Amino acid sequence: MPDQSWQTLYREALAESDPHTLKRRIDAARRAIDIRLNELEDSYDTRERQELNNALYALQTLLTRKRVA
Repeated sequence: MPDQSWQTLYREALAESDPHTLKRRIDAARRAIDIRLNELEDSYDTRERQELNNALYALQTLLTRKRVA
């Protein structure tokens, strides 16, 4: 699989309708987001850091809602 940005993986997870594939897409997006957060560890870019944290929250919410549904 080619290297994909966290944004691409995040959008793919949000758009996934197959419940069997959803968890895998969410996991891939989370991994990419964690990597990016680590890259920003010494950065002062609080805007991107907030975007990443918002994305993690949205993925967790998506996963929780799909489990309940």
